[in-house]
Amino acid sequence: MDTFTQQLRDWQLFYSTVALASVTLAGLLFVSLSFHREATRGHENERLMRLARGSFGDYLYVLMLGLVFLVPHQAPIGLAIALFVLGMSRGYGLIRQLVGSRGIGSGIKVASSALREIALPLLASSGLLVVGIEVIREEMVALYGLVLVVAALLTTASCNDRLILVEKDVEIG
Repeated sequence: MDTFTQQLRDWQLFYSTVALASVTLAGLLFVSLSFHREATRGHENERLMRLARGSFGDYLYVLMLGLVFLVPHQAPIGLAIALFVLGMSRGYGLIRQLVGSRGIGSGIKVASSALREIALPLLASSGLLVVGIEVIREEMVALYGLVLVVAALLTTASCNDRLILVEKDVEIG
């Protein structure tokens, strides 16, 4: 067994655990939103839906990243291409979201929201691209950088989920 395959195998338990956790959290978010469908309808709840879409997106990207690492007998170029595709697709979606967003506002709350909704996921997307380049160069220590990518995506999604629950409680309560 070559070194690359062995190193990927060493990461499989981590990525299968991360994939399982992300799909579980996505399912819980789906169930939560299903129980409170009235809180997600209408123009006044556009922010909740944007947060929910962001959370689902982040959870699904973590799931896809986990699945990429579970592919057997993978070559460095295959992993690099998968990382490039994930990074570019998420980056493209975030840029579209940024361009399509209505008015930017000001203040600490808006800055915090922009950091959570755009900056951290965009940084995570960039991290996927950097790690993909390093994998092509066979610098496998870069795989540790993916832990930061996963942490950024899960942190962003979890913060969004908390905000959704707080705002739903305010609207429903």
